[in-house]
Amino acid sequence: MKILLVTDLYPLENDHKGVPLAIENFALALKELGCEISVLRADLIFNSILRGRKPYKQGEYNHNGIKIYNQNFLLPFYFNPKTPKDFDVIVSHMPSGTLCATKIKNKYKKPHAAICHSSDVEVLEKYKIYFANALKNALKNADAIGARSYWIKNKLPFDNVFLVPSGIKKEEITTKSFKEKELKIVCTASLIKRKNLTSLIEAAKNIKNIPIEIYGCGREEKKLRKMAQNLNIKFMGQKTRKKVLAALEKAQIFILPSKKETFGLSYLEALAMGCIVVCSKNSGMDGYITDGENGFIAEPDPKNITNTINKIINTDKSELERISNNAKKLAQELEYYKCAKNYLENLKKICK
Repeated sequence: MKILLVTDLYPLENDHKGVPLAIENFALALKELGCEISVLRADLIFNSILRGRKPYKQGEYNHNGIKIYNQNFLLPFYFNPKTPKDFDVIVSHMPSGTLCATKIKNKYKKPHAAICHSSDVEVLEKYKIYFANALKNALKNADAIGARSYWIKNKLPFDNVFLVPSGIKKEEITTKSFKEKELKIVCTASLIKRKNLTSLIEAAKNIKNIPIEIYGCGREEKKLRKMAQNLNIKFMGQKTRKKVLAALEKAQIFILPSKKETFGLSYLEALAMGCIVVCSKNSGMDGYITDGENGFIAEPDPKNITNTINKIINTDKSELERISNNAKKLAQELEYYKCAKNYLENLKKICK
C-alpha cells in the first residue's frame, strides 16, 4: 500500500524541537510492514512560530528513509498542496493536516483517513467561528476517522471511530522486578504549560521524603525551578531516550499530570519499565490504564496528586508488584507492530 501522510507535526531532523515522535513512529512502523510512505509536511508558518518550532525551507527532505515534501502555508486554507501523484490512501494527523488532506482527497479522489489528536478536540470545542465548522466538515468528508486514545474517541461527535494508540517494542519492556526499583518519582515531559508540572510541584510540598526527578526542557523551566526551590526535586534536563528509559527502570513511580494529553508515549514507556503510573483523568492513557489495576488515575490538581501518591506509598509492596506486572502486560498488549498492523487493517478497509 502506498500511503500519503499529511501533517504539520513531522520531524525533518533528529531532535527536531517541539515535534514529538509519535507520528514518525507510525510512519516507520508502516514502512517496516511493507508500505510505501511519503509525507506532505503542510507547515502553517504562523502556528510553528507561535509554538516555538523552527521554520524550514520548502522542498524535498529525506529523514530516516522516508521522503518528506515540506510545503509552507501562511494561512490555513492550503491552496494548491503539492503531493506525489502515486498513492493509494491519504492519512492525516492534526487539524491542519486534515484540512489540507481534504483538498487532496477532492482533487485526486483518493480515500482519506483522518486521525484525531487533542488539538482536534480543542478546535471542535473552542474555535466555533470558522475552524470548528471547517474541521467538522473535513472529518465528515473523510472515509474513516481514528482517535489516538479513548478520551479523544469519546469527545468526537462521530460514530465508528477506530483507535490508533502508540506502541512500544517488545525488547524495550523490562524484565526487572518491582523489588529492584527505588522509591522515587520520575516525570518525563516538555516543560510547557500544558504538561501542568506546576501541580506536581505544589503536590511535592506534601509528599515527604520522596525524591522527584523531572526530565525535559521547555519555556517554563525557569518558572518551575523557582517554584521547586527547597523541595526534593531535581531537574535532570533533556536526556536521550535510552537514558530516560534507564531512569524509569529504576523508579517505582511515574507521573505526568498533563491536561488533555493526546496519548502520552511517556506513560507507555513508564508502563513498559514496570513503574506505578499515575495518569491524568480524562486525558492520555485513561481507558487503557484502569485505576488500581495497572496504574492509577487522578484529577491533575495538587490535592488529588498528593492523595494518589500517598495512597501508593501506603499500599502493600506485594500489591504494588501486582500492579507493576499488570503495567508490563498492558505494554505488551500495545506492542509496536501489533498497533501498526491494527492501524494498517483500518486503512485497508477504506481502500477496497
